[in-house]
Amino acid sequence: MTEQAPIDILRVGRDVVIDGISYTLVRYIDLYSILAVRIDTGEKVRLAIASLLEAMTRGDAELVDDAHESSRFETLTAEQWDIAQRRAAALAPLIAADQPPRREVTAVAKHLGVHVATAYRWISKLKNGGEIADLAPHRPSGGRGGSRIDPLAEALIREAVEDRYLQPQRPLVSQVMRDIELACRRAGVVAPHANTVRRRVADISERLVTEKRMGRKAADDKFAARPGSFPGADYPGAYWQIDHTPLDVVIVDDVHRRHIGRPWLTVAIDVYSRCVAGFYLSLDAPSEVTVGMCLVHAILPKESWLGVIGVQTRWPMWGIPAAVHADNAKEFRGGMITRAAQSYHFRVEWRKVKTPNWGGHIERLMGTFNREVHLLPGTTFSNTQERGTYAPHTEAVLTLRELERYLTEYICNVYHQRVHTSIDRPPIKRYELGVLGDGVTPGVGLAPPVADAKRLRLDFMPMIERSIQSYGLRIDGVSYYDPVLDPWIRAMDPTTRRPRRFIVRRDPRDISVVYFLDPTTNRYYPIPYRHLEYPSISLWELREVRSQLRKEGRRMVDEDLIFETYERLNQLVAEAQSHSVKARKALQKKRDRVSRREAEDAQTGVSRPLADVAPDGDDWDDDAPAEPFAIRVVH
Repeated sequence: MTEQAPIDILRVGRDVVIDGISYTLVRYIDLYSILAVRIDTGEKVRLAIASLLEAMTRGDAELVDDAHESSRFETLTAEQWDIAQRRAAALAPLIAADQPPRREVTAVAKHLGVHVATAYRWISKLKNGGEIADLAPHRPSGGRGGSRIDPLAEALIREAVEDRYLQPQRPLVSQVMRDIELACRRAGVVAPHANTVRRRVADISERLVTEKRMGRKAADDKFAARPGSFPGADYPGAYWQIDHTPLDVVIVDDVHRRHIGRPWLTVAIDVYSRCVAGFYLSLDAPSEVTVGMCLVHAILPKESWLGVIGVQTRWPMWGIPAAVHADNAKEFRGGMITRAAQSYHFRVEWRKVKTPNWGGHIERLMGTFNREVHLLPGTTFSNTQERGTYAPHTEAVLTLRELERYLTEYICNVYHQRVHTSIDRPPIKRYELGVLGDGVTPGVGLAPPVADAKRLRLDFMPMIERSIQSYGLRIDGVSYYDPVLDPWIRAMDPTTRRPRRFIVRRDPRDISVVYFLDPTTNRYYPIPYRHLEYPSISLWELREVRSQLRKEGRRMVDEDLIFETYERLNQLVAEAQSHSVKARKALQKKRDRVSRREAEDAQTGVSRPLADVAPDGDDWDDDAPAEPFAIRVVH
């Protein structure tokens, strides 16, 4: 199955049914309500947008069981994925047009080396909810058995592209092709087709081509960001910037109220409006998980999440951005983040090395947040000179959850409402202008919500590949089993005749359950521990246990020993927590996992932890409260 596209339930002109009554959505009143007309009586009514979104989420939850559809991009090879991305980039201008001119379609088809009918078919597929993965070749390029191009010919293509095409003389591909044909004739190999050479050229980044052929200044003029501006950030959601920082404040644990260190904050900002799209606060250092969870928080509506953490405010930002801009840290460049982003149809772009102005917006926001927490008890200030004789570890009073509530209140009720000097208005007003328009410039409207919030969270979890054995599957020495695995026990890859490897998702914060991608149904299934009596632990706790066993000289360990050692270490931590910062921090992470899971489940429409799954894998029981009304989209 293909990925579910966002349902644009908030589009003006959309017909919806609420409690059996049909309405037409007429216009936005503000960011929080929409004017609708009853189709049967013509009566005008005001509908709360938050209620519409919550009702839609509950309706989706009734239709989706414990298995979640895969976005399908995980099963592609790196080469297939690169080809699909290149095709999507070339087709993008044509998809934006209502009826692209045939000459332009023909030109793109020639550029991609396909028939014009194929290009039209791809355009139609993407316009009707298809995904980038649909553009991938059905088998590895070059046919069965590998590439049809002689390795020597491939080397000659690369040499000609580097030595001839990427030069200031700016030769045409046809001219480079003549050089390749001559070189191949001399080497005694078959020359490649011209379309093959065009594809190799198309694979080179446009930035590199411009720099090599036109010069660095021309490349900087075209691609470099400028301080105080960000090319392309012309509407809400056009560009988000994301980054993280350790906050300049020490927090305390929930039990003893004693210091446990500084938390990390990951934030996504909408560059157009300067509004905060979402954030993630954690005691764990930055990783692919913290980046993914920040993006999930930003993409999803936040009303339910706000209710769980106990903040009475409004945060009307959600939806999938067009692009996310980040620095070059490894947690941003992870393959899973990039692939998931492409599957949800937004780009991930990375900051050029040694160009701090590219990340200016998010870095200024981080500075704003840290200046704000300098007013809190337990602040470390920016440096030792500012701190002086102040003792943050003694003065700290806020827990992680209390700091999360404080930041949420500050973002929604202070930062969003205060005039931002770069845009001469409050961020929320700038966002409202971009969404609703001002009578002169039309707004883009509120973004459609993601169709399946639970699958979104799965798609931004780390991916692992494992074979299925008689005991189930094993990851880091821990076994998992569910009957859904039975058809794949000892399955062989028909191509390599080696054990077949399957896609598995895992949340490192709680490894008591993993998610298996069934290749037949293209859906995820929760797979619990094989031994259900084992306690829930994080990946970091598992690594600590294995490290302790190595220190004790135990190289060969089994699952029972792992969890026995885990319980033993927990007891030591419990005894030491009143004296040791590390022990208090470890126990606080456990408590935070429970409270954080509750908030995340509320945002994704899950009424209990994802890990609480019955052994038969059929018990995804969303015991949601009674619905105030039901809603369905009229197509």
